[in-house]
Amino acid sequence: MRWETLFERRRFLSDAARPAPNRNAFQIDQDRIVFSRPFRRLQQKTQVHPLPFNAHVRNRLLHTLEVASVGRSLGFAVGSRLRGELVAAGHTPDDLGYLVQAVCLAHDIGNPPFGHAGEEVIATFMARWMEAEGRASGLGLDEDLRFFDGNAQGFRILTRADGYRERGGLKLTSASLGAFLKYPWDALDPRAARQGRAGVKFNHFATEREAFAAVTAACGLEGPHPRHPAVWLMEAADDITYGLADLEDAVELQIVPYATYEALVAPLARVEGARLAAEDTEAQKVALLRSGAIGRLIGAAAEAYCAHHPRFMAGAVPAGDSLIGLCETELRELFRAVQDTNRDKLYFHPRKAEFEIGAWDVLEKTLAVFLEACLAVARHGFDDIPSRPRQALSLMQDYHPKPGFTPSETIRCAVDFVSGMTDNYAAHLAARLRGL
Repeated sequence: MRWETLFERRRFLSDAARPAPNRNAFQIDQDRIVFSRPFRRLQQKTQVHPLPFNAHVRNRLLHTLEVASVGRSLGFAVGSRLRGELVAAGHTPDDLGYLVQAVCLAHDIGNPPFGHAGEEVIATFMARWMEAEGRASGLGLDEDLRFFDGNAQGFRILTRADGYRERGGLKLTSASLGAFLKYPWDALDPRAARQGRAGVKFNHFATEREAFAAVTAACGLEGPHPRHPAVWLMEAADDITYGLADLEDAVELQIVPYATYEALVAPLARVEGARLAAEDTEAQKVALLRSGAIGRLIGAAAEAYCAHHPRFMAGAVPAGDSLIGLCETELRELFRAVQDTNRDKLYFHPRKAEFEIGAWDVLEKTLAVFLEACLAVARHGFDDIPSRPRQALSLMQDYHPKPGFTPSETIRCAVDFVSGMTDNYAAHLAARLRGL
């Protein structure tokens, strides 16, 4: 892979890059993402704790902004180390920082209500629906309708489902779209499987097959693991941010005591005891430790990237690896201890479990109603459908199917609408649809 094509500034479905004298092309991408409706909806979507009562606890939007901040710093750090190589290709360290920041802003834009629990509900429901109704419809629906991944939904939002709907989505640069592809394959690819389960991690649906091919060709993504180098930096920024922030939120919610946070993060931060003792409150100490740990992890991740740079450019590093996993052993083990604590103490906490069990009921109800409506359109068009599906279509606003859509595109609209809901709206609408 070559930086000249990896930084492709032409916008999706455009033949030439338009001049923008006041902004870098990737800054324009950031603006388009930030001002989009799917981005705004992240403020009421789960990061770890659904519907938190404490305003200091992160939602998906705050998490995204923090990832973008770390990603910009990490991109610039790597770009500074590769300055000569970038300049020779007509770019600067700032370009890499802006590109990584843009893709970090978009990295969770396709996440459904209730976080990863919502992904599982939608995937499970769609697999059952395809078995019971989709295949029996005789419409020849795409097989990948039985799968769902927030990454693929995000690519669909960016290229098709929102912004300039059906006319290029948010019309980002090819570089940003290429750097968004954490899993550059479809749901039916063997690489999408996890622990014997097919279609778990992938980055495009069949409805976006042509968009995916256009983006990968424009960026020149090649090799056995054809990931854009900026993907590794975005992914590391995400790992660093949620690893430390999830633990911090656990302290805020009194799930984990401050002493546990200090014991885990202080070795990462390398903050002197006297400096830490000078802070008056636990909140100030947490902030100091977090800052030190993030700074050290950014430096280590930048060094790890540069040590393996030729392999990343050759698409030779498997997607299951990570920059943090390529760091020196001591730091890697310290960070793993943080991640293990999050898994053991947070991700199965009773409050979180209660909401995620409830997510099944909420999302199954909404999917059933809007799939019924979209299936009626796929079968009969818009002129001969019963009143209940017609009423459901009126609730979908501008996410409803359009004349001329294929059956698969029509069904996909139901998934677009439900996965785009906020936690609050999904719970409210499910109750209203039951007559409550």
